[in-house]
Amino acid sequence: MTMKPLVGLGVSLLLSVLCPALASNPQESDAKEVYAGLPVEVHLLIADLKLDELVQGADSGREAAKARTLRESKALLKEALRKYEYFRTGDKKILSEGWGFSWAPPRPDFPSVGKSPLSLLEHLWIGYDMAAQLRSSIMIAPVQYSPDQAELHKSLDDSVGLMEKTIQAVESTGVWIVHWLSGARLMISAPPEFKPTTLMKSDLVRLLKPKPDGSAQGVVFVSQAYLDREEMDGTPEQYREKIIEKLRQRFPDMSGVELGESRAATGSFTTSFSYQYTWEGDVVKALVHIRRIGNTAYEVNYVSVAESFDRKEADRIIQSFLKR
Repeated sequence: MTMKPLVGLGVSLLLSVLCPALASNPQESDAKEVYAGLPVEVHLLIADLKLDELVQGADSGREAAKARTLRESKALLKEALRKYEYFRTGDKKILSEGWGFSWAPPRPDFPSVGKSPLSLLEHLWIGYDMAAQLRSSIMIAPVQYSPDQAELHKSLDDSVGLMEKTIQAVESTGVWIVHWLSGARLMISAPPEFKPTTLMKSDLVRLLKPKPDGSAQGVVFVSQAYLDREEMDGTPEQYREKIIEKLRQRFPDMSGVELGESRAATGSFTTSFSYQYTWEGDVVKALVHIRRIGNTAYEVNYVSVAESFDRKEADRIIQSFLKR
């Protein structure tokens, strides 16, 4: 597979869709925000529960190699949790053999660990990032730490490394891959056949799905745009119409426009639409979800040759977008 045709069509697809999709379920989006904000140890606990489900599925499907890798992932995750709990509590009993993590909700209304809409890898990445950020803050602090404190910090460092190994092991089993950008504080998930490629213009993430001949079957990208005062004061529908009009000017044959749900809240909004057009003789279909956070609009785009357009896949990828 050569990269030249992939990048070439990737550019053409980008030029053909600068912002388009259908809105994700508002209740699910709200729940994702709640679960994304949980403490590191709870992220690791939920990840362990979700790993159990994957192991059971691999066993049921008689996928011995996958089940073995997932069990190895569980062992890594358990050790990561043990190291993190020692750092967090300073309780040396945690270092003893046979230690088992026990956890109880700190309050009655605490989110159920069994009902998270986030995936296994999403929990692992968020937990990893939170722990890594904490480690960085400790490393740069102009403080002289005691030997006991240094021991705890070493435990945190070990935990972060084990989380990273757990993520790598899980990714190797063919699950949907989470693309996490710590600098932009966002993530999006996609099937493993979507591979990272060269970013274009305002892209934050760009993923290409190749055909067997190396050409692009589809592209997923997340871009950002900074709103001017008029756009800040306008409605989600007005912003969407402005984007659609720009696309009509670029693609005179643009057709099949379908408007999705729009909703607004203080300082934010979401809006979406889909459309299609012709590119180099092929009918191309696009699904786009736009989310405003403050003065920035994040555009999640799923673009595919129409004959291979997978709506369920498109919805799931778009709904996986999370900005923290």
